[in-house]
Amino acid sequence: MKNDLLYENLVTAIKDKFPGRGVLTNKLADLLMLEKEAVYRRLRGDVPFTIFEIATIAAKLDISLDHIIGCSSGKSRPFQMKMVNFLNPSEEDYEMLENFVNELRYLKDDPNSEVGGALNILPQSLVLGYRHIYQFYLFKWIYQCGSVMPARYSQIEPPDRLQLINSEIVTEVCQAANAYHIMDSMTFLYLVNDIKYFASIYLITREEINVLKKELMIFIDDLETLAARGFWKEGKNIHFFVSSVNFETSYSYVETQHCHLTMLKSFTLNDATSPDEAIFQRMKQWMQSLIRTSTLISRSGEKDRIVFFEEQRRIVDML
Repeated sequence: MKNDLLYENLVTAIKDKFPGRGVLTNKLADLLMLEKEAVYRRLRGDVPFTIFEIATIAAKLDISLDHIIGCSSGKSRPFQMKMVNFLNPSEEDYEMLENFVNELRYLKDDPNSEVGGALNILPQSLVLGYRHIYQFYLFKWIYQCGSVMPARYSQIEPPDRLQLINSEIVTEVCQAANAYHIMDSMTFLYLVNDIKYFASIYLITREEINVLKKELMIFIDDLETLAARGFWKEGKNIHFFVSSVNFETSYSYVETQHCHLTMLKSFTLNDATSPDEAIFQRMKQWMQSLIRTSTLISRSGEKDRIVFFEEQRRIVDML
């Protein structure tokens, strides 16, 4: 079994997720409900993993089965859609979100860690800290993907556990040594147009729009202050750019010594994710090309920063 391609790919993929042997053994023992000695025998190749165990590991640890069985090619790369139900999350939904938080925890101790995004919606890692803006994105997701329609904005209430996970995401993303946000110049206009549409079909009231408008103005002020400062705290830098081109969706990545994760935004809040190295390198290459054709508005880009944020205030003021 030791020389079998399936075994080699599986064990390599698992070890990439949990480099520490003790952590790896404990995780697999809990995941497969096995004694530690039984896990050791499987990792040594003395006993083969069953098909059920391979499927369980792949599902719970976000490992591509295509990659494990060696059938992925240079022209076909795996993504996994995270179909989280944000309104009524199940335990499985929470587990997917908490696994993502666990990946983010590696940002703190890696001096070369990075997060990046080319975004046509407001940066989700920042928006999660603003109740009414996040509530609107959640409302839009439910309107588009929910089973009961139409939902009203006032009916949307994120579960307490989801809000706790959101706050953890905000905290952990701030630990990246460098964060790069490349914003579509139309991002705020897209959001304002969405709000106006839902108001036109009477799913959001004038009073609720005023609350959203006030919070959006606060968000713009906070974003401008953060961009001018250029860092979360000492050693944790953040870089903002305004793109010269528009994006059809939002793209992001997380880079640590532990993982290289690529994400494509779908259905407003869901993500298609991939740990594939080739996809990650393609994403970073594309991001670098975008940066070269975008305008820096953090730290030194003072004039462009002032012009950009004044324009966003004017757009939001149209609400």
